[in-house]
Amino acid sequence: MRFLVLLTLLMMTPWARADLVFAPRYEYIRGQEDELANRLILKGKLNSNLGPFGIFIEGFGDFEGNEDQAYIRRSPSKGYLQEAYLEFKLDSFYVRVGRQAIRWSEMWSLPSLDVWSGRRWARLFFDPFQDQLTHPTGASFSYARETWSLDLVGIGDVAESTYPIPAPEPVEEKNTSFGGRLKMDVKGFGLSLVSAQILNRNHYGFTANYAFETAVPKFEYGYVDDTTLPDTIKSDRSFGTVGMDLFLGNWVVLPQVTAYEVNTLTGTQTQVSYYVSAQWNPNRHDVFFQLYQNDTTKDLFMNASYGYNWTDYFTSTIFAQSYQGKDGGLYDMYEEITGGYVVGLRLEFTGSLPF
Repeated sequence: MRFLVLLTLLMMTPWARADLVFAPRYEYIRGQEDELANRLILKGKLNSNLGPFGIFIEGFGDFEGNEDQAYIRRSPSKGYLQEAYLEFKLDSFYVRVGRQAIRWSEMWSLPSLDVWSGRRWARLFFDPFQDQLTHPTGASFSYARETWSLDLVGIGDVAESTYPIPAPEPVEEKNTSFGGRLKMDVKGFGLSLVSAQILNRNHYGFTANYAFETAVPKFEYGYVDDTTLPDTIKSDRSFGTVGMDLFLGNWVVLPQVTAYEVNTLTGTQTQVSYYVSAQWNPNRHDVFFQLYQNDTTKDLFMNASYGYNWTDYFTSTIFAQSYQGKDGGLYDMYEEITGGYVVGLRLEFTGSLPF
């Protein structure tokens, strides 16, 4: 209630500026044999500022016409609040309080140092990436100088992840979390150190990148100390990722390779995954391709789409996806739900109203 009062007062102030974006989206998605989604998504975003103070709200409402599939995907018709925070900015630092995106990784697949974000795995990969993520609620502080910056966060509610049937629903854990990141620019190298405590798990990480004219090679390493397990069966986990951002004319290509350890009943297993995405975006065309593969679990995901921006406010997109997995894993569930592949149509409107 107090948040809404502050929002109203801020927007009514003569010196305030607000930008309101409304983006309804319709999607029809069909699998090998069945209709998987027939839904309308009403997405909105508000950004309002008064001097050093600001309010940001983003969310969407999902109205699913296929109730059987919505039940399987644990994705009922309802509203989803993505972000809602108050902000104070002054020169080199800012403070944010509320639900907010805290993303400390530049990689695109898990595991990564994006330790604060959850995922809507229950919705498969139907949604655009930004709608797949969920975010924590808490306070963050950032202070930046010319060659370094410091981020500190305290989290009251961690980001939730959801999974489709028949995966069990995750047990909600209550625990205050906190962490910090130090970023540095050392002779052209972008370096960062990360430390976070989340649900009694200690996360540590390091990232490095170097920007050439058309390529940005990246490296990321993470280590997880799980204090919830007794010492007799405790097995820490780690991962390392090598990736690159390539800018080739109208093409943007993002390859990466990740090696990581997974705890199993028989011990620790090392897995290797591969990911690449490519986007071609000249004028009003938008061609996008994704490939993810895990050699150990035989998981495979492919996504290809073509979109055309008819106007600045309307885009139509056709897409096809393929899911493969085995042994009851997440991608095996996806393959069972979809029949192996899906095709879809997306119609999206975008309108912006400054006031």
